[in-house]
Amino acid sequence: SKNNLAMAAGLAAIEVLQGERLVEHAATLGEALITDLRALIGKHEFLTEVRGKGLMIALEFSAPRSFSLKAAWSLLEKANKGLFSQMIVIPLFRNHRILTQVAGHGMNVVKLLPPLVIDERDRTRIVGAFDQVIADCHRVPGAVWDLATTLAGQALKSEAG
Repeated sequence: SKNNLAMAAGLAAIEVLQGERLVEHAATLGEALITDLRALIGKHEFLTEVRGKGLMIALEFSAPRSFSLKAAWSLLEKANKGLFSQMIVIPLFRNHRILTQVAGHGMNVVKLLPPLVIDERDRTRIVGAFDQVIADCHRVPGAVWDLATTLAGQALKSEAG
């Protein structure tokens, strides 16, 4: 808006961005976070790609190679394409208080947009949380797949009703 308060707020925001070097911090910490998350790709069948710029990060999931996991994935995708992402987003928030979002309808991409002021301890906590949540998705049956069953049931009800 065109008023003195809005102008003062804008100038203060620019001063903090420059003074605390938040852009450079986001680039450095983001690259380290992306590298750490990419290391999980070989560990977890569902995780196929990690990409991003600065602290804007996307994790892409796709069908696993093993038969039992592929069968579970297929059933979930048949109920509602992209539903697997909810199996990542919900436990990350509920169990770890990490807010993420599905990148779009029908997509198995989770986006992570942490605050520019996170630190190394936050980075470690984020990677550990993703590692645990994705590992839980590899346990069929398990608590995460109980969630998937509930989500799939709701998706099928909404299509039928």
